[in-house]
Amino acid sequence: MRKLFLLLLCMCCVSAAFGETAAQLLARAKTQADPNAQIKLLTRAVAKSPRMADAYHYRADAYLNLGRYKQALEDYSRTVSLRPRDPFRYYARALAYQKMGRPSLAQADLTKAISLKPAYRNFYLARARANASLGKYEDSLADYQKYLGRRKPAPAIAEELVPVYLGAYRYEAAQKQVSALQAAGNDTADVHFWQGRVLSGQNRLDEAVSAYSKAINRDEGYAQAYRYRAGAFKDMGDYPAALEDYTVLLKLHPEAAFYNRRGLVREEMKQFKEAAEDYTRAIELAPKWAIPYNNRGFAKMNLKDWKGAKEDLETAIRLDGSSPTPYVNLAGVYWLSKKDRKNTYDNLDKAVRRNFKNFESLYDEDQKGWMFKNINKTAEFRAVLYK
Repeated sequence: MRKLFLLLLCMCCVSAAFGETAAQLLARAKTQADPNAQIKLLTRAVAKSPRMADAYHYRADAYLNLGRYKQALEDYSRTVSLRPRDPFRYYARALAYQKMGRPSLAQADLTKAISLKPAYRNFYLARARANASLGKYEDSLADYQKYLGRRKPAPAIAEELVPVYLGAYRYEAAQKQVSALQAAGNDTADVHFWQGRVLSGQNRLDEAVSAYSKAINRDEGYAQAYRYRAGAFKDMGDYPAALEDYTVLLKLHPEAAFYNRRGLVREEMKQFKEAAEDYTRAIELAPKWAIPYNNRGFAKMNLKDWKGAKEDLETAIRLDGSSPTPYVNLAGVYWLSKKDRKNTYDNLDKAVRRNFKNFESLYDEDQKGWMFKNINKTAEFRAVLYK
């Protein structure tokens, strides 16, 4: 009898479990802390009620917490299709897009959400962040202003605003936020780095270097501080210091752009062989990027490797035919290696047609004048430039 009672009890429990409605399953899922448990319950809920938008929404949240972005987006998109007039469905999907590093899609969803509920402040804050990720700094600042209204930004928002002001070249506004953070006792590496960016933008390079150094003292692995301090040193003409900073930066982030920049510093130091090696590394990392081919071509010119220089410059032109600089350099190769007037003038003409304007550099021996020695004194040379 006892066994029969237990069997009946189990059957009742199973029947009760499988007899739960979609709403009951959703309610039970909300009480679960484990995303996997939530997904199991919500999957049963949508099986029972395929048009239950909230079940898809909560399951999307659970997928997102697990880093299962594809499934999360599929569910968020279902909620949008089921509730196309609900702005919060677009908002949720936008936050997922932003988390996934897809700010353009986030921005589009947030614009839709704002069109449906323009008074909701958090939509503007989220779109401000998406616009900042896209480099649309003025649009980002406009959205931050709509979010803030007349309110003073909280410290966390003030910190967000500084790099946006810097991206928009609004150095006075950035300085105001930096000063407020410093007055509140913020002595972090970020604040000193931002101070350096403001000072660099104001061409106060000595002070900028000091600020970047303070950032590095607080965080020895602060890559951006090394990057910008290297740039400041280069602009000041302190090439050994710039070289040292780029070398540290490359240990932290061995990227093509930074090898290219270190190559430019080595050019200034007349280390053309080492510069060519840096450009080669940049090309290996970014084989479709025209600039390091042009720069390596120029370095090879200085090494009198005319064949290698010509090949690199022609590759730069093939990858980006809109830039005038490789044509100028190629003209220099033809003149220096062969005294070939026709190809020299043809390439200079192509450079001019691509909006090359710095004619004075072709007469200055410290710039590109050395490439056109003697020929740049002729009337026909001037005629190509000034026709």
